[in-house]
Amino acid sequence: MRIGLISDTHLTDPETDLDARVYAAFAGVDLILHTGDIYATWVLDRLEVVAPVLGVQAYPDPPDPRLQPRRVLELDGLKVALTHNIGSPETPINCDRDLVFPERPHVRDILAKYFGHEDIDVVAFGDTHEELVLTHEGVLFINPGSPTYPGIKHEVNSPGTIAMMEISQGTVEARIIQL
Repeated sequence: MRIGLISDTHLTDPETDLDARVYAAFAGVDLILHTGDIYATWVLDRLEVVAPVLGVQAYPDPPDPRLQPRRVLELDGLKVALTHNIGSPETPINCDRDLVFPERPHVRDILAKYFGHEDIDVVAFGDTHEELVLTHEGVLFINPGSPTYPGIKHEVNSPGTIAMMEISQGTVEARIIQL
């Protein structure tokens, strides 16, 4: 199963659109997951022309049946959790700090409390605009970055990033795609 991941599109003007490279990269995927800061549901509509879209709702995002505040999906036998900002008061994980330099053990326990599910295999999140693919304590953390407003480590006016995840026979691989 091929899954496209996108976050932090921040588009409000329907006269604008995502970069054509986003649609080209997602061609042939089985599902697209958006991890919030969508701002307008027409972004989901346009992505849905490529593949079904599910996502999570960040603070400014309008209500839409394709969005939930956070969610856990069972995809090819793996539990994939989606949230916009994983650094919430409910879970003291800060991916930039705690996962690269872990100071507290038992990430799986924290994720079980936050998502209400045990044995989370993958956590997809956004918010920081900084792309990340990192495995910590057996959990794959993916932040696709932003295709419209890349994070601070990118050059001004540089194209952003998205991510691709492939699940097959209970294993998962993820990679960042520089647009």
